[in-house]
Amino acid sequence: MTSRLILSLFCICAISAIANAETPSPPKSLMCIPGELIFSEDFDPKTVSDRWGFKADFALRDGALLRTNVDPTETKRVFLKDSSFHNTIIQFDFIFSGRTNDLRLVTGSGGHYNSVTQIHADHFQVNTPVDRDAGLVPAQLGECVRKPRRDQWQTITVEYWRDEIVSHLSNKEFVVGKHPIIDRTRQYFAFQFDLPGASIDNVRVWKASGQREDWIVTRQQLAKAQANRDPVSRDPAERYKLACMNLKSRLTLEDQAYRDLVARHEKFQAALHVEYAEAFVTHKQLGKLIAKKKQHIKATDPDFKIMETLVHKARRAEDDYVLSTKPELARLKEDGVNRNRFPSELGLVRAQLEAAGDKQLAAFVVETTRRQAELESHYPKAFEIVDAAVTERNAIRKSLNSDPEFQVRNRAVVAASKAIKEYEHETDPNLANLEADAKAYTASNKLDSL
Repeated sequence: MTSRLILSLFCICAISAIANAETPSPPKSLMCIPGELIFSEDFDPKTVSDRWGFKADFALRDGALLRTNVDPTETKRVFLKDSSFHNTIIQFDFIFSGRTNDLRLVTGSGGHYNSVTQIHADHFQVNTPVDRDAGLVPAQLGECVRKPRRDQWQTITVEYWRDEIVSHLSNKEFVVGKHPIIDRTRQYFAFQFDLPGASIDNVRVWKASGQREDWIVTRQQLAKAQANRDPVSRDPAERYKLACMNLKSRLTLEDQAYRDLVARHEKFQAALHVEYAEAFVTHKQLGKLIAKKKQHIKATDPDFKIMETLVHKARRAEDDYVLSTKPELARLKEDGVNRNRFPSELGLVRAQLEAAGDKQLAAFVVETTRRQAELESHYPKAFEIVDAAVTERNAIRKSLNSDPEFQVRNRAVVAASKAIKEYEHETDPNLANLEADAKAYTASNKLDSL
């Protein structure tokens, strides 16, 4: 064999190896037939997608996406922009490290979530959330105990086909479920971490081209195995909450008499809330009202814009100082490929300076704080605190205790709610026992804490 032929064969093999390395293998699926690979992410700093939105609470480290120690007590999400997945297979690697105890894959559409695969250190589960527009309430579709593997990488695969879902770590560690809310295009795609330490990697999304021929038989086998599993260990309060939630979901989907009771309660409640709107405005609505006031002031008072610009300049001065301590980060800002990494890396440098008690940064922060306080003192209505508005709302609600008409209407709402609970207890007689155990457990804990 000539040296040229050997070299040619070597090049062909090398190109083939590179192609194989860059093209992920189809997943080992239980329900769906893998089709086109529509998204792939290895979190390589040179090729990471600019569709991810993250700042200092996430960072590219060791070829993966790490939940950092920035804001260490806060739940954080990283989401993929411009998502549109329906019948789909999603796969990703994860590692539980540091303080993370809860990692979630969250999908949604139309302003609502539609499924959550929730991974804990010792088990994982699949939940569906509320969608009041569609008359759906939360449910847990299933759960599976898993062997804790701290500081070890694992791979989870989540398959969606119409109204069915299967999440699995292996053929024995799986959750299978079915719910109408799942049969939607997933336009929201995010990973949520409760605390710092965990990482994700190798995120893949395949279009599902169909269900496997043996799926009906396989589903029956999986459902039977899932029903016969030992449950996840929970305290009495958690057991009651879960049982109550799942019963409400089942009755909402299957029982017209129950839906009629719920509709009656909602009708009375809605009428009460309309008649006494100030007493029942929600926390979210109060926040929107405050934001609307701010936008109006901003649009009609030029002095507000001037003062706000000074605040923004002060904040930029903070960022400029942080960057001056590590000027090489400026290359990320100018780099089209790595531009989305800049806020994350700059935020991490800032966190280090804050932890070290950097006096110059502290001086810049003092100036920003002064500017912000000056703006808020001139325009207090633009910066009202929601908690204060909630206190005012609660005072209005309390004053209605002396309103006879309100009391009549409120008693009708309470009676309708009681009818729902009685129906639930008639449907599942064990629910009352679970509730009693939960109350006893909660009372015992309160006594122990005194």
